[in-house]
Amino acid sequence: MKSQRQLQIGENIKRIMSEIFLQEDFSVIMNNVITILEADVSPDAKNVKIFFDVLGDSSKHQQIFDKICAFTPHFRYELAKKINLRIIPEITFVHDKTFQNASAIEALISQEAQYFLDPKNSQKNNKISTKKITKTNKNLNDLKKTTRRKKS
Repeated sequence: MKSQRQLQIGENIKRIMSEIFLQEDFSVIMNNVITILEADVSPDAKNVKIFFDVLGDSSKHQQIFDKICAFTPHFRYELAKKINLRIIPEITFVHDKTFQNASAIEALISQEAQYFLDPKNSQKNNKISTKKITKTNKNLNDLKKTTRRKKS
């Protein structure tokens, strides 16, 4: 469980990093919007994981992640100018794909809903195919595994 100090430092870093991204035009890279979601601070406050999401063309996500990681020293320098800590934490950026995984789960659910609401399948709805349910459960479980974050 996070201490109150870790949470406060995390929120301050999140706010400051959002400001840095906005001021230095990093909030839009390659016509994709970057959103800072969370700053997870280690117990000794020497490391911070900054979770961000990219809204836009998914084919460019890796290039954007590489570009952000290349500017990590610059972000740390800017953070040091704006935060009052004895030790400025090392920054690690993490591309958080929770939103994309949630969209995939919603797509699976709506696909299943369309199947059950289709009048052609009204008689089949009474006799649910266990094979189809097993396949859907497997897809959902796979998505759940990818959305879980490792605890620090």
